[in-house]
Amino acid sequence: MDCEKFDRHVMDALYDELDELTYAAMKRHMDGCARCASAFAGLRAARDVGALPFEEPSEALEARILEAVEVAQKKTPFRRKALRALAWAGSHAMRPQLAMAALFVLVIGSSLLLLRPKTGVAPVRVTEWGQPASDQHEAPRSAAPAPAATAMEEADGRRLADAKASEAPRAEAAKEKSARAAAAADDSASAALHEAQALQRKSGCAAAVGKLDEVGAQYPGTPSAYAAMWDAARCYQASGDTERARELLLALRSAKGYGDRAERQLAEIEANAARMQAQNSAPAAVAPAAAARRAAPKAAMPAPPPRSGEAPGAAGASQAAPEGAELSR
Repeated sequence: MDCEKFDRHVMDALYDELDELTYAAMKRHMDGCARCASAFAGLRAARDVGALPFEEPSEALEARILEAVEVAQKKTPFRRKALRALAWAGSHAMRPQLAMAALFVLVIGSSLLLLRPKTGVAPVRVTEWGQPASDQHEAPRSAAPAPAATAMEEADGRRLADAKASEAPRAEAAKEKSARAAAAADDSASAALHEAQALQRKSGCAAAVGKLDEVGAQYPGTPSAYAAMWDAARCYQASGDTERARELLLALRSAKGYGDRAERQLAEIEANAARMQAQNSAPAAVAPAAAARRAAPKAAMPAPPPRSGEAPGAAGASQAAPEGAELSR
């Protein structure tokens, strides 16, 4: 044995875990190698010094440990307890014995279902060669077909009843699922409406009208959508976009709880439009009347006296010419 093998087996020799041949080879090597002998002596001295005495635990130690475990379990949150239970169940479910037992139960149950006798079907008799029996032997047993037909009808009735009974829970589950989906949609629509209204209160209609339109388009038919359409119509009316406001109010006339308000708002929009049209057409009618009033006094003024050396007709013609020119101006 050389020093490399000695270093590989020294710990086993220190704790008496080597076989006799290897230990004898190590002793022969230590007799001729001062380095390995010194290392083995130092390790043995360290082992003897570091050995701790064995002490028996007190009788109350077990009670204290169990009490500490109980206190820790009480302080453990429910989520961690559930995860521990799932891990325990999964560890048991992955055991081969449990898997084999589940497979055995599945095989037995499926065989019972497949081997269940069918009612209303006459048994088939065969000969010892595996061929169907002749009609002569079967005549005494198949003389009454009416009970077989009745049994088949009863079997069909039972199957229909079972099918109806199985459809009822499916219908209830579908209704419950649709109700949950509707409730989730209502919650989402209400949250979106509150967000849009908060933005309207904070930044005004110009910033929130787009959000209100999104709520009305994304959740049609819900109360939150109707409320968003009503607020958007008021915003459009305040900003002067009466066409968009009229579209939303016309859509709200058929909504529950908004019909009367939508009609009143539409009437107000129509009245404002008529008032603006009347104000715009009033100056066009006043202008000709004012021009006629300005021309009337000038036409009623007497003609000035003729100048010396001029004929009366010439003076009248000269006066008429400036008046005509002024009227034309």
